[in-house]
Amino acid sequence: MVPFLTEEVWQLLARLAPERGLPAPQTAAASVMIAPWPEVQAEHQDAAIEARFARFQAVLGGLREIRSRQNIPPKQPLRAWIRCDHHTADQLRPMEPYFESMAGVATVAWGPEVPPPALCATASLPAAEIFVDLQDFIDVDAEIARQTKEQHKIVALIAGKEKQLADQRFVSRAPAAVVERERASLAQLAEQLAAVRAALVELRKGP
Repeated sequence: MVPFLTEEVWQLLARLAPERGLPAPQTAAASVMIAPWPEVQAEHQDAAIEARFARFQAVLGGLREIRSRQNIPPKQPLRAWIRCDHHTADQLRPMEPYFESMAGVATVAWGPEVPPPALCATASLPAAEIFVDLQDFIDVDAEIARQTKEQHKIVALIAGKEKQLADQRFVSRAPAAVVERERASLAQLAEQLAAVRAALVELRKGP
């Protein structure tokens, strides 16, 4: 079905814009099936925008994952606090309307010193920690179980990276960039572990 629909759209476009394309419009092929494959224009690529959108996707995915995990209906409004560095906050704060329209979540605060709500569900991302206020929705026991499982997973990852970095053969033979990347990854995992442990402390306190 899709190939036929695509061809129909192509033919309709041919009537409206027989010459199209970037950077300079050209006469389009008679059929999409024989049209040349589009070529990427390097001048149209923007690494900064792509990185910003990747962060947006990660946070959006984290918000949706929390909603799904807690079985909260899509139309139920939620509030979230995002702990991240100032650069990430500046990049994503202008996109708040999209988080609200695409995930049903209003973001309350952004930044490195954002305190989590008293009772919340969390998602740990490489560039941010997400805290969603679930005072009226959270299954505390289920969230404790999930966070405990996440804690064990991160501890195992940390142990593996520490063992690798303690191996002098690896450190001496691997390219410096690879070693530095592993050290940065280890530091990132340590931050995620601290966030998970803090969340467990809050969950065990109760409301």
